[in-house]
Amino acid sequence: MRTTTLTTLTSLTSLLVLAIATPAAAQIVDPYSGSAPGASGPGAGGAVKPSPPPPPPPVEVEGPVRATVLHVPVAEATPGESVAIVAVIDGAWAEPTLLARYRSGGGQWRDAAFEQSSAGGWFATIPADAIVPPGAEYYIVGAGNDGEVAHFASAREPQPIRIEPTLMDRLEQLDDARLGDRRESVSFDVDGHDFGNRYGNTDAFLRAELRWTHRVSRTLHSVGFGFGSIWGRTPDSNGIGGREEVALGRYGTAEVRLRAHPSVFVDGRLSLGVSDEGFLRGFGAAVFLGKPWRSNVSFGAEMLDDLGPTAFVRLQWDTAVPVLMGASIVRTDLPDAQVAANGLYIKYDVGYKVTPVFTAKAAVSYGSRDGAGRFGGGLGVQADF
Repeated sequence: MRTTTLTTLTSLTSLLVLAIATPAAAQIVDPYSGSAPGASGPGAGGAVKPSPPPPPPPVEVEGPVRATVLHVPVAEATPGESVAIVAVIDGAWAEPTLLARYRSGGGQWRDAAFEQSSAGGWFATIPADAIVPPGAEYYIVGAGNDGEVAHFASAREPQPIRIEPTLMDRLEQLDDARLGDRRESVSFDVDGHDFGNRYGNTDAFLRAELRWTHRVSRTLHSVGFGFGSIWGRTPDSNGIGGREEVALGRYGTAEVRLRAHPSVFVDGRLSLGVSDEGFLRGFGAAVFLGKPWRSNVSFGAEMLDDLGPTAFVRLQWDTAVPVLMGASIVRTDLPDAQVAANGLYIKYDVGYKVTPVFTAKAAVSYGSRDGAGRFGGGLGVQADF
């Protein structure tokens, strides 16, 4: 009886131990096995690799294949210089024709074809004649078998190119605005002076010139030509019995004015003709410190073969617009002075712009050469068109 009871207790103890130990054992997993407890089938107890994701479905491209164009826009340019439109083009084979379409001043569109450079890039050139103020505009278009497509900007919204005018462009625009786009002028001037003589002899000259001028209004500011005539009478010696000689000259002139600086101008002049003594040659130059049509200081000189040299210094001011006034000191040997080569006079001149086209001029002078001072003067008119 005791033996049976002991056997029964032993069996119950074993069952209790198994019941307690089995859940704990079920939680022990081999970290290197790659399988969960109770796994069965192929690879159970060994490493299990995850299945790869399925491949994405193919992308279907709708429509024709196009080139890809990458371009940095051109925002500004220098007047009169061509502009390169540079782009990176991928798949250029897809569009046989790639163009930079451009225009200036709202005119007609023109095409510049893209070319491939030796470095592999692509470029199209907008010519210099299209790069003019105030600006130009462009867009990039490709053409294939099924028509055109805009790759950058468009005809309705083109890329603008700002073109800043150069200094000379701005000065030319100012001149045109000041003159109302009148670039031609014709002037006629008569000027003379009576130097007098202490012995009562005649010593005087009279000079007339007709000139035409065309304004370029750039570095070369103007060019012109003209015709002139000089008449004079001067004594050949001192004394009451001195004989008076007549001096005559007829000549043509060619003139040029350069704008060396916005406020510095240089004039040059050549003369060819005849005088009472033979062939007459002449040249002259003048410098203006300031604008010739505004306040300035100028100085210059002229030499005529048989008639003598002339030099001057002049101050001009425009404080009473539309009146332009000037004061000069003139030293001259006209008309081929024989007694004394020191003719000197001061001169005051006025120019009045009667209309935007016509200007009237007048001058008065006072000075001498050999004796008491006497008066002289001049009249002139100028027409701009």
